Amino acid sequence: GGACRRAAAEGLSLSWFKVRAVTAMEDHHGPKRPKSHFGDIMGAEGSQGSPPALIDFDPLHRLVVTANGNLQRLISSYHNTSVTVRPIYSRSVGDGRFEREVVLICFGEAFATATSTVDISRADCIEAITTGGVAIGQLFRHLNILPTFELLGAGYEPGRGHFWRDYLLGGDGICCKIHERIRSDVFTMRALPDAMRTSSGGALASEPAGEATDGPQASPAWDMSAADISAADISAGDVSAGDASAGDVFAVPAERPPTVVPSFGDIMSPNTTGFSLPDGFTPLQRVLLTANGNVERLVSSFYYEPLTVIVPLNHHRGACVYDRQVSMLVRGEPFLHAKSTIFITNPAWQRQVQSGLTPLGGMFRANHVLPTFHLRSVGRGHGLAGGGYFWRVYTLASPSMTCEMIETFADDTFDKPPAATSPHSLGASDGFGHPL
Repeated sequence: GGACRRAAAEGLSLSWFKVRAVTAMEDHHGPKRPKSHFGDIMGAEGSQGSPPALIDFDPLHRLVVTANGNLQRLISSYHNTSVTVRPIYSRSVGDGRFEREVVLICFGEAFATATSTVDISRADCIEAITTGGVAIGQLFRHLNILPTFELLGAGYEPGRGHFWRDYLLGGDGICCKIHERIRSDVFTMRALPDAMRTSSGGALASEPAGEATDGPQASPAWDMSAADISAADISAGDVSAGDASAGDVFAVPAERPPTVVPSFGDIMSPNTTGFSLPDGFTPLQRVLLTANGNVERLVSSFYYEPLTVIVPLNHHRGACVYDRQVSMLVRGEPFLHAKSTIFITNPAWQRQVQSGLTPLGGMFRANHVLPTFHLRSVGRGHGLAGGGYFWRVYTLASPSMTCEMIETFADDTFDKPPAATSPHSLGASDGFGHPL
């Protein structure tokens, strides 16, 4: 408990997501301290200690091991179906300490078990749980706290049928130490006929989780109970005829998500996370389309290599409005171009940016504020050179700052060949993405 509280207080995060961010006007003589950006709102702070090496993990398994509070979203997006959390127990074991175990279910089969110990030092949080009806896993979202993440350990069990991870999520008086055990075939699971589903695999996705666990009923995937969003968060994007000519354009349907209790499966999501994107996207493309501020983490984890982030435009338009463009490269190849307009509505935040103490992309992290993610529309197209791409329009919003984002991804984002020179993994590079 003491170590967990210290980790939360110190703001630990994964140090091995090493990205070199450069602007168009930067002096390139020698390594620079990485500048924060919107690539990963969850991991902009430095880390202490030595995180575990993950080079021997399967690339897809690394996505799970490094998921920072959004495992539900990851699996739901990959399979394009709902993921349900079934509670096993949730109990108070001392002053401000709680223990909890849940099972994550997809296609009616359990694929992960999460056991957590939660230490809470804030009186208002304890009261919210004991008398206010707030679930333990809902606290970060309920209080809009952007937690820090530290991976303590990870590995495969003998036979490699399962893998596990231990990690911390903490922030502002809340610290969660979580152990997860995950099936190695989590990415190859498929929907089974009802008759083939056994009770050992978990409740059917269309049935209540069971009276003994007092679990909620799962919703069908089309309910779009997406991530951290309220009923009004997903709205249909306005698409003109000119937009459609560039490729296939899809508006995300505005379905009202069910009223369910959130969990630790996704700190920004309700108990049942159900993304249902249009056909035509690969599973990993769906993961990027639904990523809530952690594209950098996802791509860097998959390749286990550093990324390059280029910021060609960072313009103060006037008053509280900023325009920004960012490109990301992996293995020397671009895979993302992003354009954003940022509106700062809090004078204190505006002064923070103007002082130069905090870059625009680091504002959510610096102020420990968990923004709300609104996916507006998605689509795909083909460039003049023949290469394919897909795109999304979304918003990251808080009471103090709103970011309107347009991101375009290369179709081969997860298929980049090794660089001509010897590739260097994150385990053999310094804090700026430079090989050791």
